[in-house]
Amino acid sequence: MEDTQGDKAIFGYLEAMGAKVEIKKEEMEVVVTGDVLKGVKLDLNSTPDALPAMAALSALADGVTELGNVPQARIKETDRISVMAEELGKMGIKCDEKEDALIVRGGKPKGSNVSGHGDHRVVMSLALLGSASCGVTEIETAEAVNITFPTFAKDFMACGGNITVTE
Repeated sequence: MEDTQGDKAIFGYLEAMGAKVEIKKEEMEVVVTGDVLKGVKLDLNSTPDALPAMAALSALADGVTELGNVPQARIKETDRISVMAEELGKMGIKCDEKEDALIVRGGKPKGSNVSGHGDHRVVMSLALLGSASCGVTEIETAEAVNITFPTFAKDFMACGGNITVTE
């Protein structure tokens, strides 16, 4: 929590959505709890890499979440605003795109065949959402996680995620 990496801001985003975040520095552990997330308006300008994960979480929230002020998310490994809108749509989640934002209307995602578009963060986010959805979700280009997180599937299962790796 002491480093300069901006992605730890996700804990504040989770709190804004209604989750309880407990940071246990001595144990080097973070515990996140909460029953129902609520839609909020978030400024992701300083954390554009958080957009896929926050889009997946927003799909599970009650209400509308705006992930805004993040035009640079369109020029990452993929156009993450467009890609997440497309893939969440396949799972039954309504989204709207703005030039610099993704609007997600939370709901009950359903399992579907989706694509990670070769983007490791999109793949991991869709795995999170697929694990929380009704039905089976299959992710094309899931091997993209090997770019940055080759132990993702194993670690995800250790945290309680439901995932099966196929060749």
